[in-house]
Amino acid sequence: MNHGIEPACNSGRLHPAVDAYAESLVWSRAGDLLRLASFRPALHAYCRTMMQPPEMAWPADKFFGQKLRYLVSYALIGQDARWRRSEGELPTLSSLQRAAHASARQVSNLVASLKLGGYVVAIRSSHDRRVVRLQPTTALFLEIARSPLTFLEASEVIDPPRRPLAAHLRAEGAMLGDWLGYSYDLFVQQDLYFSPFVNIVRLTEQDCGYPVLAAVLSAHYGRGIDNAEPVLLSYGALAERFRLSRQHIGNIFSEAEGRGCFAVDPGGRAVTVMPDFLWEFETWAAGQIALYRLIAEQVSQDQCGQAIDALHRSAATS
Repeated sequence: MNHGIEPACNSGRLHPAVDAYAESLVWSRAGDLLRLASFRPALHAYCRTMMQPPEMAWPADKFFGQKLRYLVSYALIGQDARWRRSEGELPTLSSLQRAAHASARQVSNLVASLKLGGYVVAIRSSHDRRVVRLQPTTALFLEIARSPLTFLEASEVIDPPRRPLAAHLRAEGAMLGDWLGYSYDLFVQQDLYFSPFVNIVRLTEQDCGYPVLAAVLSAHYGRGIDNAEPVLLSYGALAERFRLSRQHIGNIFSEAEGRGCFAVDPGGRAVTVMPDFLWEFETWAAGQIALYRLIAEQVSQDQCGQAIDALHRSAATS
């Protein structure tokens, strides 16, 4: 009988991708997480959540499940949070085009789609009708926070807080925006938590690449848990789940296998995840859990400015 997930071959050790930052506060906590028996079951639950398609008809999974569109939306939330704190300029199309790592045309088209989907509201200034503020809605906060909140929920399973954090953030739109905004500030100033993981980055660059990865890892982790719901990784099953073409799923799988990440057997009933890629993913995930837990604890105490400063200092000295 299997009652738990087998420990990783590199359990308790951070991947070499973050060797330069291993002494920083977030990565020190991430290393502690990797040594816990509860870490991988919590990660399995995270993957199960992230592979679920959204209930709405608008193709949010495909739209936000791609790096460029996600980061432009994330940048808008960061600008909005800074402006509400009176620490930045008004979030407009022009300011977003200057901040985002995308062409002006890409940003303009993306903003038009976000408006159409109800994720952004355009508000004309009462002082100057030529100025249009881009206001992210709670719906956008929740879409961009989908993975961060699920990581935060994983942290609460591993180490229950005195009071719920993720549920509180979900219920408070402005606080959720602040939480995401502070994390975006860290991303802009020094990206220690995403860019070092080249295979994760590459998967997020493809439409639904990350949700597909979540499905693959859910199948992998589920092998070690009794009564875990099986995950079929056939081209047809994943194409239907994520509203993609079978060819696109095949392209994701082929590139992942070529990069030494994972290999899915014909028919999608078994997957082999390469040890180094699993180590990379688990290190990245541990960093995400540690980062979002630290920021959430401080946001709930209205002390996030000090927390961000502390994170910067610890990163600078590592």
